[in-house]
Amino acid sequence: MGNLDYWEKWAQTLQQRHLSGFVLTLLEGVGPLKMILSQTLLGASVLMDEENRSSFRAFAETLEDPLASRSFASFLRTGKL
Repeated sequence: MGNLDYWEKWAQTLQQRHLSGFVLTLLEGVGPLKMILSQTLLGASVLMDEENRSSFRAFAETLEDPLASRSFASFLRTGKL
């Protein structure tokens, strides 16, 4: 499953939990903190079941990739690729 496959699920979960604004700030404005969060997610992923582990890893990869971060932020804002 590629990272794009998770985007709808992530967006829906973030909107339900009213975390979209926080995650948009994270994706667009915290620079080096994204790398720290990414590594934390990767470390924590070993404690998850397989489905959540792959989602956490995909989100960590999205945080580490500037283009993917911008693209997901745009998707989160608009709901479109």
